Amino acid sequence: MGVPISLIMLPSSVVMLVIHAAGSYLGFRGLSIPRGVGVYVSVFEVLYYVLASSLVLRILPTWLMLLVILMLVTHLTGAYAYFKGYLGRYASKRALMYYGVYELIEFTIILAIVVNIA
Repeated sequence: MGVPISLIMLPSSVVMLVIHAAGSYLGFRGLSIPRGVGVYVSVFEVLYYVLASSLVLRILPTWLMLLVILMLVTHLTGAYAYFKGYLGRYASKRALMYYGVYELIEFTIILAIVVNIA
């Protein structure tokens, strides 16, 4: 008998909720998470969506499964662009404010994952 999925996903989801609440808060102010921390956050986010895709995808409603897959693809692409320095070129105050909206949307998706697995 394996470890219940919720024992793995719930703690990592709480971390993701904190990350995205902070990202949204900073984004709405035209700021970003410092790169030194952002590198680790980027890796954690990719691992979270890989984990979600492999553990809970089959138990989520179809609409949420599709969003998890979209988030996985987005984060794999985004992590690559982040590590290559491409995203920094677009980090204006206005762009970061829009990014705050994206972070809030992602916060909502993660909250939906929690509700569906708890």
